[in-house]
Amino acid sequence: MSGSGPDPEFDFTSSWQLSTGLETVWETLIDFHSWPRWWPALESVEETSPGGPDGIGQSAKSVWHGPLGYRLGFEIETIERVHPNLLKGKASGELSGTGTWHLSPVTEAGGSGPEWTRIVYQWRVVVSKRWMRFLNPVARPVFVYSHDHVMKKGAEGMAEYLGCEIRDFSAESG
Repeated sequence: MSGSGPDPEFDFTSSWQLSTGLETVWETLIDFHSWPRWWPALESVEETSPGGPDGIGQSAKSVWHGPLGYRLGFEIETIERVHPNLLKGKASGELSGTGTWHLSPVTEAGGSGPEWTRIVYQWRVVVSKRWMRFLNPVARPVFVYSHDHVMKKGAEGMAEYLGCEIRDFSAESG
């Protein structure tokens, strides 16, 4: 294990539903300044570019910590925005790749009950942090667990921040 092999690739998908409208979730996601208030793993976020009037090109540096104490720093730039259903960013730094938020309304059986929004987040990244590259062959399950934990706490934090219910959280990795 020399650590000089290719950077480890990760393909994560997290999904959950919130008992609030699509527009409310959209506004929360595009306001990355509010993320540290509801996403416990986000230590800091600092805008580096405001982007255009459509939000494309907006970028921010961020520092995240996992449940095991390690940190990852990266910058993410908005590269696609389709109101209110899709938000895509390109990451660079200690990891690189893309993150895509997909939002859709959930229709309840019979059309009654509260409005729900399905959130699916796809995170396809390559980690370049040296110690993670070196340990990936044996520690990959720990990295996957850490990511899933960060996402679950973020989903729960978003629900609390919005004052709504959460259901059907799931996390998959490939």
